[in-house]
Amino acid sequence: MTDARTPSPAGARAATSRLGWLHFLNDFTLDFLTPLLPSSVPAAWVGLMEGLADGLGQALKLITGRASDRSGRRASWVAGGYLVNAAARPLAAVGMLLSWPLWIVSCRIADRIGKGLRGSATDALISDWTKGEARTLAFARMRTMDHLGAAAGGAAAAIAAWQLGADQIWIAVAGLVVITAVVAWIAAGLRDAPQPTTKPGADGWWPSDPALRRPLLATGLATAGVKLSPLLILIHVAGLPADASGGAGGAGGAGTWPLWAICLGWSALGLIQAGSAWIAGAIAARIGPGPMARWGWVAGAAAIASLAWAEGTWLIVAGLATGVVLGASEGAEKAWLADICPRHERARTFGALAIISAVAGLIANGLVGWLLVAWGPQIFLIAGGLGLLAVAVGGRTAPPAGA
Repeated sequence: MTDARTPSPAGARAATSRLGWLHFLNDFTLDFLTPLLPSSVPAAWVGLMEGLADGLGQALKLITGRASDRSGRRASWVAGGYLVNAAARPLAAVGMLLSWPLWIVSCRIADRIGKGLRGSATDALISDWTKGEARTLAFARMRTMDHLGAAAGGAAAAIAAWQLGADQIWIAVAGLVVITAVVAWIAAGLRDAPQPTTKPGADGWWPSDPALRRPLLATGLATAGVKLSPLLILIHVAGLPADASGGAGGAGGAGTWPLWAICLGWSALGLIQAGSAWIAGAIAARIGPGPMARWGWVAGAAAIASLAWAEGTWLIVAGLATGVVLGASEGAEKAWLADICPRHERARTFGALAIISAVAGLIANGLVGWLLVAWGPQIFLIAGGLGLLAVAVGGRTAPPAGA
């Protein structure tokens, strides 16, 4: 039976406010812990840790997205995922204290499992509570809170690294348990939007609406072209050796920086991306999230392609421009997909987006990293071309009635 109830403006503001603060606190703890990990985890373990953690997290988004669509419930998945995140991070202090890298790796994997539990349902819950311009602004606000949390976390990590010795870092990480309690309190107040699914969700694992095919493909192409790993951009912009023979941390490289300076740089990047996400949200509310995403890809293609020929100061400018595009585009992409997909496939759609983005990013970053050594910076021209192809594939897609 279809219920005509719709979310009230007050209820939508309360729900998105809670989600915004959960985004902030989650990224605060994540970006507080992440730059401190190399002080306790060997490089070989870091690769294993990040690969396993991200793979599990992305795969879970599709599984939990399907489960959320079939049940019509979002809030319980969101609350559970945030609680797993918030609990796993302070537990890493045990591994730091006892010098157990495997414990830290396990905590990191548990952390990404939490993201897999909540990721698709979180975006679907935002979509359920909002529509139109309010939805576009809500997704932009979430990205802004993400990056502000990252900036604050990075700054706090810089202070901790400056004040504490390497053998005392675990104390600061253990202190994250205070934020765990705050997250639990905020998450307990989450509620599903008061509008039931208008028809049962399909049993398939992939969104069935044909209107989603081109936007999902376009977003995957954009990921491969204009959302390359910031580490690859850093290697090129900073002039660090890109091959294994030189290593990326020799004289003048990031390896010569003290830990607090690395954390502070992490914080600065978060501030830049928060600003770009906020501005992009305001623009998207006026012109629509679809056009904003496509214009963002055009700008990203130009910034990435310019890395092929820029030198000196202009190379730094081009590198910073790619960071701005990364902060500006994701919110518009998600709002665009939310406008297009029917409610009963929202969480599954965001799960599909996670899988497509993960695969596209893995292939693109691997190829660019290899060809940057074998061919040179001209590879960035091809990456920019993929961004323009994404614009052509995306085209104009109208949302279904009632979305």
